[in-house]
Amino acid sequence: MLSPWQGFGWTAQVFSSSSALDVLVIVLYFLLVLGIALWVIMSCSRGTEEDFFLAGRSLVWWQIGAFLFASNIGTGHFMGLAGKGASSGIAVGAFEWNAAFILCALGWVFSPVYMKSGVVTLPRYLRKRFGGYRIQFLLAILYLVIYIFSKISVEICTGAVFMRLVLGLDVYLATVVLLSVTGICSVTGGFAAVVYTDLLHAGFVVLGSVLLMGYDGTEALRTHE
Repeated sequence: MLSPWQGFGWTAQVFSSSSALDVLVIVLYFLLVLGIALWVIMSCSRGTEEDFFLAGRSLVWWQIGAFLFASNIGTGHFMGLAGKGASSGIAVGAFEWNAAFILCALGWVFSPVYMKSGVVTLPRYLRKRFGGYRIQFLLAILYLVIYIFSKISVEICTGAVFMRLVLGLDVYLATVVLLSVTGICSVTGGFAAVVYTDLLHAGFVVLGSVLLMGYDGTEALRTHE
């Protein structure tokens, strides 16, 4: 039985269909992201824990909303979720509808409790609630492991595969590029850099989705049985 990845070597470049415009758009996007991160580094304070992790509590509601949207929607949806919907049906979209209810519960039920207690992370809240550092340490490690293997690795993999298909770039090199840009923005700019770069990402995601629908993207929904 043939593997679905047979002939799809990680370092092969035979699938590249890029043009000069494709390369220019991607390079400009990365430069724009780095430019926004540099602007945040130069203009925003990161001297305290509140400044670094909460952007000095200076963000407004629509920035937080766009950040939550952009943090959730990525290459895993455009490639993975879309592919799963094409092969198995649109019922897979129920995951996203369920997430909307969870976000409402987070905002209206849990967030006021966290804000009143003066904490910024769930592990710290549990340490404050039950005492001791072990529960905070174990929960932080558990969240890191779950997030790395269920979210970050998928986003990095699909992003690298996309860059390979479009640019013919080696997947491992694309992974290094993606991790480097992400690390520079997050570590040096703090939460403010993440939010402002996600605002850019949210705009491109919405605009790109609308443009894709213009290519008769709703035809499958109208003919779905």
